[in-house]
Amino acid sequence: MAADSARMVVGPSERVRVEASRLRAVRDLDILDTPSERAYNRIVGLIRKVFGVEIGSISILDGHRIWMKAVTGTDTTEAARADTFSQYTIREDGAFIVPDATQDERFADNPFVTGPPYVRFYAGLPIHSSSGHCVGAICAVDTKPRQFGSKHLDILNDLGTVVVEQMELREEALSDSLTGILSRRAFREAADRSVALAARHKNPLSVVCFDLDHFKSINDTYGHAAGDEVLTAVAQACQARMRRSDLFGRLGGEEFGVLLPETDRQGGMELAEKLRRDIRQLRFEFGGETVGVTASFGVASTGAEATELETLLVQADASLYQAKSEGRNCCIAFGASEVTVKAARRRVLKAGKVSFNNGGASIDCTVRTIGTDGAGMDLISTADVPNAFRLIIRSDGLDASCKVTARTRTHLEVEFR
Repeated sequence: MAADSARMVVGPSERVRVEASRLRAVRDLDILDTPSERAYNRIVGLIRKVFGVEIGSISILDGHRIWMKAVTGTDTTEAARADTFSQYTIREDGAFIVPDATQDERFADNPFVTGPPYVRFYAGLPIHSSSGHCVGAICAVDTKPRQFGSKHLDILNDLGTVVVEQMELREEALSDSLTGILSRRAFREAADRSVALAARHKNPLSVVCFDLDHFKSINDTYGHAAGDEVLTAVAQACQARMRRSDLFGRLGGEEFGVLLPETDRQGGMELAEKLRRDIRQLRFEFGGETVGVTASFGVASTGAEATELETLLVQADASLYQAKSEGRNCCIAFGASEVTVKAARRRVLKAGKVSFNNGGASIDCTVRTIGTDGAGMDLISTADVPNAFRLIIRSDGLDASCKVTARTRTHLEVEFR
């Protein structure tokens, strides 16, 4: 459970660098906002039974919140990072224990101490990824003060080791646990081979990238179970269109990739348009409402300047974001319109701050996508965020004026001004 390197006292700039590396490790896990999984649920159930505590949890920390991969004993599945005990746990090499939160000046006024679930006792151990970065914490929490001995810590450490092993298995998985299609890692490995083969024999090949329009609003309005149902149905509908030789994978969240061997730009656009229509025709019933979804598509094909997978993905992403800027629910091919790589947004996971009222107010956020023209970010709530503000990303030295172009309850899309 402990990191390989010794803990050091570091200054502010070093902390920013370390946090940026930590968030890259969280991004690479591709575990945030994923569905419930039995293995993790069993572990938190054991925490509650073995230690006799009220709450057991496995949490992941991004830039602005703690998100529970598994939790028992409370309905809370995420919380502002600034309010969490685990923000301290991830800085430790070993256990972080609070015997009585009401007697600890760091937590006496914490909303989870003064209000539900009225936390008194907390014991947490940091969870490290295979790269050695701390990505979250495994926690035992109670509503009454208590002590935690060395035997208890040994057991919690053993359970934490099981969590790490489960995460490593997840990273190595060939298929996405929700949709059953290729995982991001499996897709990229197979696609790399296909692109290299096509380049060697000078055969045409196309890559299609697409993601669901306004997908965050489905999760925000109807819940993550509804979002999972949409993702599964979209994957099934698209897979029905694929040839046996095509590769189809989930690149993360609501983002998908398709690789089409022996397919030029026109063929790639034809397939993208068929997928777009199939997705548009899907219907779901959530809370007595009939809900439809759409998707935006970007297509890139091999040529003199595109002989590697990474180049094709960047070009397809640029086309995808052009499709979004032109109103969504459409398909655009790189090279067939005024699309430049500069328009592409990189998928990232960075800690940021939304600053407004001349710097007098700020809110933590997690930047999910960023490009030269704008960014997309998640917050606990966008309710108090004005339509114009400054986005600060300390790890990048970015301080940019922004204008909101789209918002949901927890997500903002902005353009830089």
